[in-house]
Amino acid sequence: MLTITFFTSNATKLAHARYLAEKLPVKINGFRERTYHASYNEPRLDSRDELLRQSYESAVIQSKKAHILSGQHFFILEDTSVRIEALSSTSSDVPGLDVKYWMKDATFQALQASIAVAGGDRRAVVRSDIVLHIPQDYKGRWGIETDYLVFTGEESGFIVDHEQKFETNVVYPWLDNKTFNKWFRPSGAENALGNLPIAEAEKFDFRKKSFDKLFAFFKEKGLLVDERRQESFSFPDQVNYIICGFTCAGKTTASQHLANEYDYLHVEASDFMQHSFRLRHGVRTQGALPIGDFAERALREKPEIAAEGIAAYLKSDIGARVVISGYRSLAEVDWTLARMEEMGKRFRVVFIEASQQERFERMKARSRPGDVQDFSRFQSRDEQQRRMGLDDIRNDLRTVRWNNMSTVLELLAIIDAEVVKLPRASSSVEEMLGRVRTFSRIKLEDAILVALLSRWSNDETREYFTTSEIAKIINQIVNPTSRKHKDNVSRYFNQNYYVYYEISSSEGKPTRRFRLSNTGYGRAVQTLRNIIGRKVEE
Repeated sequence: MLTITFFTSNATKLAHARYLAEKLPVKINGFRERTYHASYNEPRLDSRDELLRQSYESAVIQSKKAHILSGQHFFILEDTSVRIEALSSTSSDVPGLDVKYWMKDATFQALQASIAVAGGDRRAVVRSDIVLHIPQDYKGRWGIETDYLVFTGEESGFIVDHEQKFETNVVYPWLDNKTFNKWFRPSGAENALGNLPIAEAEKFDFRKKSFDKLFAFFKEKGLLVDERRQESFSFPDQVNYIICGFTCAGKTTASQHLANEYDYLHVEASDFMQHSFRLRHGVRTQGALPIGDFAERALREKPEIAAEGIAAYLKSDIGARVVISGYRSLAEVDWTLARMEEMGKRFRVVFIEASQQERFERMKARSRPGDVQDFSRFQSRDEQQRRMGLDDIRNDLRTVRWNNMSTVLELLAIIDAEVVKLPRASSSVEEMLGRVRTFSRIKLEDAILVALLSRWSNDETREYFTTSEIAKIINQIVNPTSRKHKDNVSRYFNQNYYVYYEISSSEGKPTRRFRLSNTGYGRAVQTLRNIIGRKVEE
């Protein structure tokens, strides 16, 4: 798979690029995901060629500082500009390259007045320029003498006749009500670009046009090769599970029992939904869009949004027995079953039954952040999950049902009977944690996972930790050869979002704190077994 580093500090632009690359064997990393250094310096110039040249040179300097400027690594940067015909001339575009700064002070009323004074021409063009760094090893091979190439996409249209009131698309946030997209109606469209459904917006996407040219270039050079091979893997005797159910039905309890006792890798779908949210909108704080509302919208517009991430995650550990919990839509179950079958893995779909009153009592007892304490709001949560499609999973002919109407022990007995032929895990988590100190040179991420696992409890009020506190825990439990500096731990968390961790962050308190998510717990248990069983080397 081709890996490209994207120099941008704009999370929405990065999410847009990743969306455009979804169906291709391309991985787009943000620059900050590869290094702790700042992004490039973007000058404010009238000359497009000069701006792109200086931006590129700044990106090269930052790449050298970060030690990622190899002879084979590609990076890109992108600049968006706008030409409003009535306000522009033959020699200059308005607002041109300065559009993002211009938008901060612009109002629709002022724009209307300016266009009217200038003669009323409402035509406009939005342009995207992508600068591609050509690594040294490829310049000679391809006969390219320049250090970079530029790929351009343009979309023509008009300034809307009246300002449209709409919300930013939470699943595709580049379709927004903040940038020029809110005032730009592409030729052939009925609404502003930001107010179009994604299928229609793609037809008029100026950035898609430049990225399509970039990807076409890589295809021509033979660098976009589909690595998927359906016949590569086969696990005919392996029983994997997709476990569904309403809130507090017992999905996590069942999944973690399979992980702890039978060496299953537990994957929680809501962690991947949360991850999708963070990639688009950053870390949620008080007053932000509730994750349940985002999930409902996402499953309606892009049912496979979490399943795609899960499939990519499982591909790196293809031989593991897997239990996936938390799907809400039959469409994401179907997508997963089809994709996993291509990987040679088959799943049994399970729905855990529990009465609404019993589940409500469990919620009150667990007191997880975001849980509700009155029955009417709990019922509303159930209704939202029904709208997402949970009843369709329950009623599907392929689904088997496990009863969790009584005690946890009875549910666990059902599971034990289900997997009776599988061997039990040889050591408990507690026993393995006690042996970690005897192993040397544990990787940073593995050390973080194991450290947080050592502080795990099934109590939903379990503690969050700062990066300094995590480093301290690591150094308390590992061999001296595996100790980690707090700056390295901090850098790890600052460079990326991970499905392994839940994040605590609030207004006025910028320091983020972390704890394992359910997926993180599953990965940490697997990592601990690897350390004990194979003495993982750094």
